[in-house]
Amino acid sequence: MVFQNPDNQIIGNIVEEDVGFGPENLGVPTDEIWRRVDQSLEAVGMTAYRLKSPNKLSGGQKQRVAIAGVMAMRPQCIILDEPTAMLDPNGRREVIATLHELNRQEKITVLLITHYMEEVIDADRVIVMDDGKLVMDGTPREIFSRVKELKEYRLDVPQVTELAYELKQAGVNLPDGILTMDELMEKLLPIFHEKFPEVK
Repeated sequence: MVFQNPDNQIIGNIVEEDVGFGPENLGVPTDEIWRRVDQSLEAVGMTAYRLKSPNKLSGGQKQRVAIAGVMAMRPQCIILDEPTAMLDPNGRREVIATLHELNRQEKITVLLITHYMEEVIDADRVIVMDDGKLVMDGTPREIFSRVKELKEYRLDVPQVTELAYELKQAGVNLPDGILTMDELMEKLLPIFHEKFPEVK
C-alpha cells in the first residue's frame, strides 16, 4: 500500500536502503534484494537518486520512491490511497505516469483511491462510493457519461468532459462521456465545418 503522504512510509536515510527495506523484512536473500532495488528504481525512474537522502527529494520523487519500495516486494496488487493529494500538477503527472507503466510493463494491478477524476480516465474500471456505499461501477466512459449524477455526489468530472457536457446542454450535438481533448475536437470539427463550410 502507498499512502497519501510518502513521509509516512519512507524510513531509510538513503533511497536505495528504503527501497530494500520491504524485501529484507520478507527474508529475501541479499543478492536478490539488490536486484529488486535496481529494477524497482529503474521502473519508477529514480535510479539517479539511489544514494540521495529522501529528505532532499520533491513530493513526486518521494512518492515514486514509496512506490519503488512496494514494488521491490513483488506484489500482485498495489493499493494507493490518494497518492497525489499533496503533490503539485507535475508531481501528480509523474506519479500517475509511473502507475500506468507499472500496470503495463510489470502487470501489477493498481487500485487507486482518488478525488482527481483526470487520474481515472485510463482506468479499466471506476467505482464511485458515497458514504461507504457503492453507487456507480463501470468504465470511465460509462461513469463520466453521468455528469449530473456525479455532481449530485459532489464529485468533479475531467475538465474536457465538463466542457463537452456544457456544450451539449447548450444544444451542440455531442455524445456523452467524452474523455480527452482529442476526442472532443474529433466530434466538434465536423459540426464546425457543417456550420462554416467556407472555413478550411
